[in-house]
Formats: sequence, C-alpha cells, structure tokens
Amino acid sequence: MPELPEVSIIVDQLNRKLKGLVLESIETDWPKKFYWGKFSIKDLRGAKIIGVERRGKVVLINTNHDLTILIHLKLTGQLIYQDAKTRIAGGHPIPPLNLPVPNKTTRVIFTFVDGPTSSSHSPSGTIRTRLTERSSGASHLYFNDVRKFGWVKIVESEESKVKEAIGAELGPDPLVMSYEQFSERLKARGQSRIKKLLMDQNFISGVGNIYSDEALWRAKIHPKRSAVSFSDSEIKALFEGICESLKLAIEKGGSSASAFVDSGAEKGLYLSFAHAYHMTGKPCARCKTPIVREKIDGRSAHYCPACQKLD
Repeated sequence: MPELPEVSIIVDQLNRKLKGLVLESIETDWPKKFYWGKFSIKDLRGAKIIGVERRGKVVLINTNHDLTILIHLKLTGQLIYQDAKTRIAGGHPIPPLNLPVPNKTTRVIFTFVDGPTSSSHSPSGTIRTRLTERSSGASHLYFNDVRKFGWVKIVESEESKVKEAIGAELGPDPLVMSYEQFSERLKARGQSRIKKLLMDQNFISGVGNIYSDEALWRAKIHPKRSAVSFSDSEIKALFEGICESLKLAIEKGGSSASAFVDSGAEKGLYLSFAHAYHMTGKPCARCKTPIVREKIDGRSAHYCPACQKLD
C-alpha cells in the first residue's frame, strides 16, 4: 500500500493535469466499491476540477459543484491519466502500467473535456457497454485495481462529510502538525508500542511500515518501546525522524518496495537511501551491527539491535 510520500507524488502530478478540466462522465462496473450515496453522474456532469489533494493516503479530486471524489488505492490500485499527448501512471506495477487502458482490471473511468459539456449520457451504465460513447478528444483517468481492495466515493466537499466518508478519524498530517501537537498526542498514548502507534492512522495519517521503520532508526528508538517511556529529547528526535524520512522519500520519488510506481511510471528511488526497512542482515549505517527483522504486533519491524535498544 502506498504511504504518504507515494500518494503525495501522484497527487501533485494529477493536480497539474486535472485542474481546470470539466468532468463529462463516470463509468463503472464496480458497484461494491463505488459509493454514489445520494448522488449520480447528473450531479457531477459539467463540474470543473478545482484541484487534487491528499488526505492521509486518500486522493481527493475537488470540483466546483461542491462535491469531492475520494479515491483510495489500497494495496493494488493504479491511477492512469491519458490524453492525446500525455500518459501518466502511478500505483501498483502489476499488471504493467504501460498496458493499454481500459483493460480487465479497470474499475472506474473518469472522462474529462476542456470546457462545458452538452453530453446527454444517462447516469447508469458500465465500462463494458459504454466504451464507444466516449468523446474522441477527451482525456481520461482510469482507476485499475486487480484485487479490488480500493474504493471510490462521491461526497459533499464539506469537511465533516469528507472525514466521515474516509472512515476512521484521521490523525494530523505529520508534515503539517507541530512538534508540540505530536508530543502531546504521543504522551497521551501511555503503554502503546511505538511501531504500531506510528502506523495507526488515528494517531498520525499517512505513515506505514516503511517510514515507521525509517523514523525509528533515525531516532534510535526500539520499535517495541512504549510511548510513556520516551524522554522529551527522544520525542523530538522521533518527530524529526518522521519528517526527515517522509521529505526524503518525496524528494526521491517514493519507494518501489511497496510496489509503488510514480506518475511518470518510474519506480521510486527512496530505498536506495533507506537505513532499516528491508535491510535485514546488512550493516547498520551508524554502527555496522546487522539490521534485524522482527514480527511486532503482526507487522514486520526492521531495526538495529545496538543503536535501538529496548532497555
């Protein structure tokens, strides 16, 4: 599953492509994971895209109809934008992102035009029955998902409606929150083990297995330690480790180990700079002790047993 850096990268590139386009139609054969709620394509036809942003790991496509399209890639999702001159693709690399679209993994197709549409499409229909109806000069955003874990939701753009649709109450964005806010939230978590806590989207949003390992390595903190055991200096080091790891990952294009390929169909280079994640048996960059891998609360944790002591 892509984490905060990977979603940030694809959101940034899609924002440049979709902003200002007008939505002509939405096609789907995915009723179990496409949530219209009380809305239909009639409510979105002719809507102009005013921006694409990220909330945790969720992609938000905002429109001037006061409606927002939420997309979660989950484990195997892909987003592919294509027009007459451009193709950008991001997400899981299986099936290959260079395959023609739509294909058998395509679940939703968004069709855009450069200006107001006079389309008379009905609100119903499926990908298979409506491919020939698409405007020849239009651009398209395809959401593919081979294992069907992802989802798409249409909701009102009001903040409370967006939060409700995403599900669990998302914690603050680690690249936006202050150190004081992070420290206060951490101290309130008592005996929670830090590896699991960092991956809890209610605590902070967007961090998963890769960047929790990297942040803990940078802060010299063992993944099994409880939140209540941290000194103020360790909390500061952890906060800085989270921010540094995420910013470096964004700069380097994300991580290919999480099966993420960015919107230029290039694998991220971040793991070339990783110190803990997937480094089992390799020497620690600080002390040369081999990195170990251990199962903690059902997830793999990678750490240096010399630099990141439990006691």
